Amino acid sequence: MQAIANHFTQLQSTLPPDGPGFSAAILCDGKPVFELHHGMASLELKVPLSSESAYYLASESKQFTAACVLSLVREGAIGLDDDVCIHLPELAGFEQPFSLRSLLNHSSGIPDYFQFIECQLSRHEADYFDNRMILDLIKRLDTVVFPTSSGYRYSNSNYILLAALVERLSGMSLGRYAREKLFEPLDMRRIAFDEDRFSIIEHRVFSYEADAGRPFGYKQHLGNANTVGDGGVYASVNELLRWEKEWHRQWADPSSLLHAMLQPSPLLDGSVPTYRFGLEVIQRAGHDVVFHSGSLWGFDTLILRIPARGMSVIQLANCEAALSDIEKIVAAALD
Repeated sequence: MQAIANHFTQLQSTLPPDGPGFSAAILCDGKPVFELHHGMASLELKVPLSSESAYYLASESKQFTAACVLSLVREGAIGLDDDVCIHLPELAGFEQPFSLRSLLNHSSGIPDYFQFIECQLSRHEADYFDNRMILDLIKRLDTVVFPTSSGYRYSNSNYILLAALVERLSGMSLGRYAREKLFEPLDMRRIAFDEDRFSIIEHRVFSYEADAGRPFGYKQHLGNANTVGDGGVYASVNELLRWEKEWHRQWADPSSLLHAMLQPSPLLDGSVPTYRFGLEVIQRAGHDVVFHSGSLWGFDTLILRIPARGMSVIQLANCEAALSDIEKIVAAALD
């Protein structure tokens, strides 16, 4: 445990206390054993980062989306091998079926919408977009990047479609469904999908990029993405530690929703991608390592577990200078 603590204190030593920074925490056997918060949640208001600071989790949110989808599977609303096109007419242009599992594990071949946003003429980094706009974009696509279920390619489009699927099958928005099925049973009251750009988020963290040419040496990212499913969750270390305690409880229960999320889904050639349903599974030094990460416009997030040791490591950052290093963290955690 000391090695991983040293990793974070070393990172702390490289960052000024009055700039953006990061939060880190370690859970072992259901108990927090290390916590560190360094830097500012808001440079304008001089608010320091804390255990209550609500970071934007970016793609870390996908595990919560997948958990909602698997909950609907368990309720009998849809099957993993069912064609989702009946519920998602936005896919009609492809003129082919897509199984639910192909969206969950990124084997659908549906292109990532970001590549189309980034190539639009006259578009600026701060221009707003939301799920409705992205679904309209997906509706205009007609070609997969590889035959469905023949390969793996990470695509945020898959999880935008899953958010729409949750809403159409449950009659609730993804945010409401997640709140009722995942968060409230664990008394997690502040974690939420940000479905409304105008909502107040308590203890919201803002993200920054170093820019020597600007006053105070930073520029602020404006957080123009208002999509949910592929991202969208704001959460604090306090809430995520509660989630991780439940995560390890479910790891010990083979019938749990977590194990449904971790089941392997072989491709057509029989190979099994490391990406399962909203989580990735790799092996290091004979141990399973289960994680997801996220990164968008200055935010960088990582939640990593070593189940055999009952350990979770959380790192949340609001600047690129505090990016997580998965291999270093795993090596330190296994030391």
